[in-house]
Amino acid sequence: MPTRWPGPIWRELITSDPPERAAYADHGADLATRDSVMRSLRGLTHRERAVVVLRYFLDRTEKDTAAELGVSVGTVKSTNARALKKLRVSPELTARTGRV
Repeated sequence: MPTRWPGPIWRELITSDPPERAAYADHGADLATRDSVMRSLRGLTHRERAVVVLRYFLDRTEKDTAAELGVSVGTVKSTNARALKKLRVSPELTARTGRV
């Protein structure tokens, strides 16, 4: 004979105070930021984009990034600097942050 659960696994807690934040957050701003970043990354060269993604999105060291791309650490550093300079003036990102 199958075992029967004694009741629901969770129970609703009734309080007089509403929760401090909404149960379902609005992710529209997050999606807009992600879209802006993706558009800005498309403006970089293939190598610049690879360096930025490896260094900042995948949290790789300069040495690991250099090994992955088959270039020197100095090339990673200079490519990263060039890419970040382009991203700082990217119209997509400056419009989102209001910075110039």
